[in-house]
Amino acid sequence: MDKSFRLKLTGILISFTLLLSLVIIVTDYIRLKKNVETSLEMQIQVAEDEIITSLATIDKVYNVLDVERERDMIEYSQDLLELYEKQPDFSTWDYKALKKKMGMDIFIIDKNNVVIESSYKPDIGLDFNLCCSKFSSLLTERRKLGVFAHDALDVQQNTGGFKKFSYMPTPDRNYIIELGYLLEDKLVFKEFNFLDTMHKLENENDQIKSIKLYNYLGLLLGDRGTGKEKEINPSRKPIFTAAYKNLKKEEITVKENGQTITYRYIPYKADTVPGLSTNRVVEIAYYDVPFSSVLTSYRNQFLFQTAFIAFTTIVMSIILARMIARPVHLAFHDALTGLKNRAAFDDTAVEWLRQKKGPLQFMIIDLDNFKSVNDILGHGEGDKLLVRAANIIDKESGKDHLAARIGGDEFVVLFSRMSDDHVIERANSMLETMRESFSYLETEGIELSISIGIAVAKKKDTIHTLYRKADLALYQSKKKGKDQYSLYDSNEL
Repeated sequence: MDKSFRLKLTGILISFTLLLSLVIIVTDYIRLKKNVETSLEMQIQVAEDEIITSLATIDKVYNVLDVERERDMIEYSQDLLELYEKQPDFSTWDYKALKKKMGMDIFIIDKNNVVIESSYKPDIGLDFNLCCSKFSSLLTERRKLGVFAHDALDVQQNTGGFKKFSYMPTPDRNYIIELGYLLEDKLVFKEFNFLDTMHKLENENDQIKSIKLYNYLGLLLGDRGTGKEKEINPSRKPIFTAAYKNLKKEEITVKENGQTITYRYIPYKADTVPGLSTNRVVEIAYYDVPFSSVLTSYRNQFLFQTAFIAFTTIVMSIILARMIARPVHLAFHDALTGLKNRAAFDDTAVEWLRQKKGPLQFMIIDLDNFKSVNDILGHGEGDKLLVRAANIIDKESGKDHLAARIGGDEFVVLFSRMSDDHVIERANSMLETMRESFSYLETEGIELSISIGIAVAKKKDTIHTLYRKADLALYQSKKKGKDQYSLYDSNEL
């Protein structure tokens, strides 16, 4: 991993956290300059900002750190699809064993969007058409698309627990295999836990009666078992709905036990993590009781807290960057050559095919007689030659390409917005450069060259068919004597 990547990541995290601190400094200092009569509103507004900032922070942090969990969910989903091919009867699956193996709950959703099987038994029979029509429509759309999808931080319907969910339709589009990963006991959630922020605000502010967070259905997020209502009070549901639909603050003042209480509803919609799961509404209930002026003391306290937050966030940014820079880089790149790895290449290639990003040509490149390099010169020299070959492939591929190492001595390149003739020129240039670069090995009795197979993407091609076609073309190059390219032609195979 190059040093610049870690420096860039550190810079991004520091900039992000300092920006949050700057927003708090500017907005809260302006509010603190208001007179005593508006101090209650100021205190409630500060509480509101802290909660929304916490929500935005945890959404954005999960968006940055979610790469590894997404990769695991894709892998486990593929495993379950293979199991489905062997055992299509979901009732025969051992969900307890599967959950223990994967560390995730498994949910089977039929074409009517009803949970028919699950490792979490209370959710069996859950009908999304009845509880959540928008989400049910989203499930139907995902089933039709037939590709893996995942959400950000979400809440489990029955428990209120915070989870990450993924969705993989079966090839026959009859079911969706959903995975649920518990986030609450993880380090990142604990570090950026917005529930702790809400509890802190409740304890520190005498004027605040309670702070709650609801999803778009009006279900309480977290705090289950603390005596708080599981669902929003029906008498306040119309105000909640108006705030959610209009993305505008709404409030209602009522009399409860002889006291005047205002319920304020603040909608939250994540900017960087779209989806129903990140649409939420914060409820702040506060007493309409004026309090004494504490402007001066509060300002001093605020400045101290701001300095502490700025210092802490910078330190945390540096620590987090050191922890995640290398895993994030290696999640997408080959450790030896620095090219994309197969998983990252396939993800991008699928997206290019989906977007129909101009003419696409797929190339598989294999080093001929590479085993003799390791046998004669050793694996150290072999690694050096692989790095040199990777650099040549990447350089000679020109612009608008995606190169990756997918095996020991096997590479792939996907070209975009190039003509077929131009790609053939690139192939010839690779062959010539490789010959010149490796000619010195002939003195060691090693004839190192490359063989290339090229497939031109057709309208109905997928990444899997392109691999197959290019591999057949590569076989033709090997068969003809190596050190050459072959273009896939179904009539010649």
